[in-house]
Amino acid sequence: MSWDNEIVMRDVTNAGLVVSDRIGRDVASQVDLEDALEASRYASHPYTAQPREWPPLVEVVDSWELPSVLIERYNASSGEGTALCGIFPEIHRAWASVDNTLFLWRFDKWDGHCPEYNGDEQAICAVALAKVKPGIFVEAIQYLLILATPVELILVGVCCSGSSDGTDPYAEVSLQPLPDYTIPSDGVTMTCISCTDRGHIFLAGRDGHIYELQYSTGSGWQKRCRKVCLTAGVGSIISRWVVPNVFKFGAIDPIVEMVIDNERHILYARTEEMKIQVFSLGANGDGPLRKVAEERNLINQRDTYGGRQPAGSRAPRSAKTTIVSISPLSSLESKWLHLVAVLSDGRRMYLSTSSSGGNNSSAGNFGGVNHQKPNCLKVVTTRPAPPLGAGSGLPFGAVSLASRSQSEDLSLKIESAYYSAGTLFLSDSSPSTVSSLLIVNRDSGSQSSSSSLGAVARSSRPLRELVSSLPIEGRMLFVADVLPLPDTAAAVQSLYLQLEFCGYDNSGESCEKTSGKLWARGDLSTQ
Repeated sequence: MSWDNEIVMRDVTNAGLVVSDRIGRDVASQVDLEDALEASRYASHPYTAQPREWPPLVEVVDSWELPSVLIERYNASSGEGTALCGIFPEIHRAWASVDNTLFLWRFDKWDGHCPEYNGDEQAICAVALAKVKPGIFVEAIQYLLILATPVELILVGVCCSGSSDGTDPYAEVSLQPLPDYTIPSDGVTMTCISCTDRGHIFLAGRDGHIYELQYSTGSGWQKRCRKVCLTAGVGSIISRWVVPNVFKFGAIDPIVEMVIDNERHILYARTEEMKIQVFSLGANGDGPLRKVAEERNLINQRDTYGGRQPAGSRAPRSAKTTIVSISPLSSLESKWLHLVAVLSDGRRMYLSTSSSGGNNSSAGNFGGVNHQKPNCLKVVTTRPAPPLGAGSGLPFGAVSLASRSQSEDLSLKIESAYYSAGTLFLSDSSPSTVSSLLIVNRDSGSQSSSSSLGAVARSSRPLRELVSSLPIEGRMLFVADVLPLPDTAAAVQSLYLQLEFCGYDNSGESCEKTSGKLWARGDLSTQ
């Protein structure tokens, strides 16, 4: 080996040691989210903003027009039809429905293809994508598209194929009709659909019940596809047979959102009247659905817990506060906080499904998980809303407040929200002088500055978050994480394999699950 090569190798080795040391200190300095939130209750400034002269932390990489065929179909209905939209990150496709037609197209690049699926004459009211259970369909069908209309539930096979050079695993997507897997909805209109990573399909009905769509090969007398109500008792089932839903006049509180914690095997449901329900899916996620808790007065609990407001808090809000979004928390973020609910005024409620625990989990444990069975639902702590005008690069409170009258409401008006791995997206409908899209994430600068401190300092370090804004017009309709390709995840994962002290063990885990852990820690960049 030449002298120059030896110098290069020595420099590379030294650089590797520096990177490994930095990763090790970062892992060891991790603080449970509950501890960080508790400490921040006594901090005067939980939020910071990037100075104007600094480069932005978040930026728009690309923007794409909607497919012309979709716009034409929507305009043909004069904007009065039923329209939904969303993202399937598993197949790198966005989707939208107009009345009874579903459209699919690439969201990361335009390839000229926008396949559409036409169902019956009824409008599509809910859409989801599920993993296929093994041994039921041909190998080419990797996912199932679930379409719900007021009269039918339809399964459609999704086939994915990569490019010829192997660089794009999502190059082509085709839809395969499955006529034997269509069943009547029995008069129940579905409001939303959620699927587990094991392929279970749960549907929420406007009647307030949760259903599971079960499918099989249909051997013998068994039907290939059936809808099972999981939350109704025997009396309710008999009543449904005798008296159709259209003749029932009792108060109904429909479910408007369902989210699944695949790590702890918990399903959460949020109703129109702001109830949150907790259901256990069993120890391994395949057990029968079991209702654990239901809370109706979580907003009141929020006022009881974590009532301290930081200095300079705004005037009380006159409008009724509602819950706009719920999201599960990874065990890598917290061992004892399991769910975060975002309120219409921008505040966050952090909830737990365990009646015991808290403030005693070890920091920096990248692998160990304390899986307790859910037994309740309670508000543990709250987080104040980002200040009005946040993300502008000016000191908080100085943005456009001087020009406002005293009677004007200075609170955020959140229409939709999305939380994932420590990052919060807020779509704000406040006056136009305030940015419409806010992004809130951990202030890595404050974390790095104290990563070398001892355990006592770590346990009392408050959570500080950076607030950024994006100049995006309109409303935020849907957000999804897009993980990088497996090769990138494997490269990041390899950096942790040498860190035995951090408790990370990935033996026998799939690349997808490992990617999920790295994503939850914030170590994988997402789109």
